[in-house]
Amino acid sequence: MRKLGALDANFFYTETASTPNHISSLQIFELPPDCDESTFIEGLKTFLDERKHLVQYLTHKVRFVPANFDHPVWVPDPSFNVANHVTRIDLPFPTDFARLEAAVADIHAELMDRDRPLWHIYVITGLEGGRIAYYNQAHHAAMDGMAGQAATEIMMDTTPNHPAPPATHEKVTRSESMTEMLRLSFENLVNFYIDAPNRTLGTVDSMSRLLRRSLDPRRATAGLSKLPPRTRFNRSIGKRRTYAAGQMPISEMKAMAKASGSKLNDVFLAACAGGLRAYLSRRGELPRQSMVAGCPVSLRKSVGDDLGNQVTMMSVSLATDIADPVLRLRSILDSSFEAKSITQDLMPAYNPEVSLPGLPTVITSAMRVVDRFRLAEVMQPMINLVISNVPGPKETLYSNGARMLTHYPVSIPTHGLGLNITVSSYVDQMYFSVNGCARALPDAQQLRDDIAAAYAELKDLLLPMASVSPLKRVPENKVTEVKPQGALEPMDEQMPSFAAS
Repeated sequence: MRKLGALDANFFYTETASTPNHISSLQIFELPPDCDESTFIEGLKTFLDERKHLVQYLTHKVRFVPANFDHPVWVPDPSFNVANHVTRIDLPFPTDFARLEAAVADIHAELMDRDRPLWHIYVITGLEGGRIAYYNQAHHAAMDGMAGQAATEIMMDTTPNHPAPPATHEKVTRSESMTEMLRLSFENLVNFYIDAPNRTLGTVDSMSRLLRRSLDPRRATAGLSKLPPRTRFNRSIGKRRTYAAGQMPISEMKAMAKASGSKLNDVFLAACAGGLRAYLSRRGELPRQSMVAGCPVSLRKSVGDDLGNQVTMMSVSLATDIADPVLRLRSILDSSFEAKSITQDLMPAYNPEVSLPGLPTVITSAMRVVDRFRLAEVMQPMINLVISNVPGPKETLYSNGARMLTHYPVSIPTHGLGLNITVSSYVDQMYFSVNGCARALPDAQQLRDDIAAAYAELKDLLLPMASVSPLKRVPENKVTEVKPQGALEPMDEQMPSFAAS
């Protein structure tokens, strides 16, 4: 029995039929030679079963504390059967990529079964060229983005050969007794109050840092200086989803970053900003004030046995009010730097592991009110959308002997944030996805195409500058401790290292 942290458990408390909180990936595979789909899927079940002991969430399910008095716990599932977690979906042959995207949107809209371990692989057939696809799903309460990438690498091979890992014989006990759950809850609450002096000191430290920042006219406040404008994405969302995916070459993006004195993450943010500007302008909905993105920040130093969520969020101005793509990128670069600096100032006061009696009930009830009365329609947004960047595997991976060709992320829209854009690297490509509520984003493919067009425009402007010394912002105090989740510079240091979110 292992208790969830507050940040992990929050993904259960805020989940409704309209806001499922699972994260996923769309992976296309090339089947091994002389292997048909049925044979492969049966072999996949054996392949996964031999590795189930390597990642704890595969065999553990959630159990809630009575009356939601405290955070829930993970307990072993005594009836675990890998066959319950692998489902075949046959699409009409030949299925094109747009039809595959639509299938992913449909699956992604459905809640997961909490009576079983919270992961699932949907094997999608009907693709041409001896290929299949995985919609590879896990609940966000079980992991964050970086941890999910680590789990992907653990559960796959770097060679078509797949020797079974050493087996372990985990004894499944009935430790999820009421007494044990209450003991853990009491221990959790005591530890929270014991840590109160440290939290107070951290808060004072953060307040002092922010006060010095506010009194220094040289220091900016990035995306925190003004409340962002309301857009079509800042609304209560429905159950239906839209999904579209694309990719960008890493080598090309590195050259663009070098030419502009920026980082890969800044280049991607600029492409998203250009795409959003074009998309909203076409509809006559581009706000005069710049949109602001929430960018998850990983607090992980390494990925060990704990795959739980270790993230916070920083706000970055997307400079969507600037027409020139290069000037927009430079504005984003400045905002991104200041956002990291502000996040560093706030870190002493940051403690996501809140534990108070009855807190789960309060959060769950509040989310039901927001959902039922559509309060996101009137609430002032703090950010306009989420843009996540998660480093993925550097080596080619294989699952049951099948070579993984793509690694598109599938992330989470929620009330007030009906659009999520996520990018994940794999080998030599950056695979990005546009994930939206159908009310807020009825045509994800159009926004995907606008982002691709904005990227191409920026590339044509930047690459000719590659031989010219870039105008690089030189900060007085360089921030190195806090990096966006999946920050990709320097590339060799950050990759490999899963969401969101």
